Amino acid sequence: MRIVVCIKQVPDTAEVKIDPETNNLVRQGIPSIMNPFDYTALAEALRLKRENGGTITVISMGPEQVKKELKMCLKMGADRAVLLSDRKLGGADTLATGYALAEAIKKIGGDLILCGNEAIDGCTGQVGPMIGEYLNIPAFTYVTGLQMDKNRLKISRKTECSQEVYTCSLPAAACMLKGGEELKEQETDREIEVWNADFLDPGRIGSAGSPTKVAGISVSEREKNFLYVDYRWDLETRMEYIFNGGLSVKETKIQRGSARTLAAKILGEGWVKYDQV
Repeated sequence: MRIVVCIKQVPDTAEVKIDPETNNLVRQGIPSIMNPFDYTALAEALRLKRENGGTITVISMGPEQVKKELKMCLKMGADRAVLLSDRKLGGADTLATGYALAEAIKKIGGDLILCGNEAIDGCTGQVGPMIGEYLNIPAFTYVTGLQMDKNRLKISRKTECSQEVYTCSLPAAACMLKGGEELKEQETDREIEVWNADFLDPGRIGSAGSPTKVAGISVSEREKNFLYVDYRWDLETRMEYIFNGGLSVKETKIQRGSARTLAAKILGEGWVKYDQV
């Protein structure tokens, strides 16, 4: 079985910065990690390989710095790593990304395509299903587990209210939910293959092939800061307060003094209920 795992290098979400001119993520100088959902996809691929045999190829699209994550995949047990890297691919939306990865997977050859269900930097969940559509194979999202059963793939997926199980023949694509796996690394001499975009339709990649444009990015401001419900209010007052959205501005009172003084003030103002014994 030929397994292809799509991985993405994502910026550490605590350090995300946006280019104000292009509205694209700034990746230079920002700490990066492997998308956690893709990490689970790789772990699932390695388990399937142990149980059923086969090969694992990891593929990613991005700049040269993505080699760090691909090398880590090789150390964890992948057999082959391909980096699709070309300036022509810059500015791609999910449609252009799905097309480029699908065409690369056609060159690699794969029976089972695994992706993370979404990437933590965009959270669209679109690329995996698009790859399935471009390859004309069934694609399953929100997948929690995979099993091979008599040359058929058994897929477990999680919905909002149930756990579903499907079976299908290969080839197929599955988009994995994040799990808690920890994979071990060991040294390897396997090299990363770097492909340019010459085999792709230039009108369908990068900014040229991206109908989705980011018009602007801003930080949303909350109109209401918080909800504060006093236990002394009656039910009608509480419900009215909650449905009105709470306080827009609340003055914070800082009390200072000895422990005895503060305790007396807290009890005296009714902040805490107590029973006298």
